[in-house]
Amino acid sequence: MEATRPQFGPGIAPQLPNQGASTRLRKSLPGGGQWWECLLPFRHFTANDVFDSETYKELSHQFSLILETTAGKREGAYRMRRALGNNDGLVLGLTDKLGIAFSPLFTEAWLRSLAELLDLKFLPRVEGALHSNPRGSRTGWIHTDCCSAWFDESSGTMEELMFPPRGRCNYFTGQAKVPDAKPKEYIRAATMIFYLCNNGWEQGDGGETGIYSADRETEDTAVKLIPPLNNSLFLFECSPHSYHRFVTNPGRTRNSIILWLHASVHDAQARWGTAINRRDNR
Repeated sequence: MEATRPQFGPGIAPQLPNQGASTRLRKSLPGGGQWWECLLPFRHFTANDVFDSETYKELSHQFSLILETTAGKREGAYRMRRALGNNDGLVLGLTDKLGIAFSPLFTEAWLRSLAELLDLKFLPRVEGALHSNPRGSRTGWIHTDCCSAWFDESSGTMEELMFPPRGRCNYFTGQAKVPDAKPKEYIRAATMIFYLCNNGWEQGDGGETGIYSADRETEDTAVKLIPPLNNSLFLFECSPHSYHRFVTNPGRTRNSIILWLHASVHDAQARWGTAINRRDNR
């Protein structure tokens, strides 16, 4: 029987092959809600009703305030900017101060629980960003997130939770921005996407996260679409085969909060060898 090729054009509701049944998780999990684990095309977790109504309401309120500031509808300290490259989205990188506004997503307790769920060693190094993809944003490229990430280690300790100090070194290249910076390389270890402020989303609106079994879309490699339902999330370990991408959204804006956990270079190489997309700071 010939496989059905998924279509991602404007106004088309993708129909994907059913590959890999999910398992409902019943143990204690972060945030509550309903969690599922699936092993294909790579191990990942999805969850609905992640937070109670009051917590979700506050998260969406804080996100909406920044959307309004970005659109010029109000004054505010934070504004999203156009993403780099061919990405049509708007992005705002999180800082220690801004991360507090999106508690509990960036608390150490939450981050530790995600690492534990993925059977990863927890390091208190986290990167996060607010994403907003305007209606009609282009489908992204298929990628894995398994790459180098740099933090300035000139201050603080390894026990302190740290976001990348953006004014001191480049997160992706490690290039120092100030003379006393001490960039240190880590490897992205896990990705979590939390969906919010997508009220009324329906199939056909787009904005899903597509996951794949290879680095290209063919009749056989597209496995699943993760819908951007409010108060839901998608979580996976970054690996050389955690292929995913944003899918075009002809129906409405797609909003999300994304975070990355990190591993030491030693631990990541012990797990994935030379298949990591490493970048140096020279």
